Amino acid sequence: MKLVWTKSKSPISIVIRIITGDDCSHFAFVFEKAAKGLMFHSNLLGTHPKFFQTAKKHFDIVHEKEAALPIELEDQLWDLIVEKYDGKPYDLGGVFYLGWRKILNRILKTPMPLKNKWASAEAFFCDELYEIFNSVPGFPKVVEGGGMDTPHDVWEKLKDWEYGVAS
Repeated sequence: MKLVWTKSKSPISIVIRIITGDDCSHFAFVFEKAAKGLMFHSNLLGTHPKFFQTAKKHFDIVHEKEAALPIELEDQLWDLIVEKYDGKPYDLGGVFYLGWRKILNRILKTPMPLKNKWASAEAFFCDELYEIFNSVPGFPKVVEGGGMDTPHDVWEKLKDWEYGVAS
């Protein structure tokens, strides 16, 4: 399994990177063993699986983390993700609030709030990934971002982590 952070030439990816000042705009889980290259990600249409080989024609991988999970744990993670997040709508309110606050922070230097006031529990947002990481053995226990973390913020919290290596 691997975790990938991506960017593309799509307008939404470009806008996200301009607003955040980050090098990536999206995150995906890529299940290489049991699901044969199936990735789970979100976009404006919500959360869903997609074949990685086909999808990667439309984006560039900016950051990547290998996680050599035992097949049983990869299956457990896949089940958790699908049961909890498959078909959830994308959290547009949360995205707009985060974007607005990032713009204010970058231009006016206003502090970033600790919590995303427009985030919806019924929709998916990037830092909900922390809940997944925190519930799977061998994954890092990550401080949740209150709906104010971008995909790049997730990368920063995970870049030094290696599966199976105690931290």
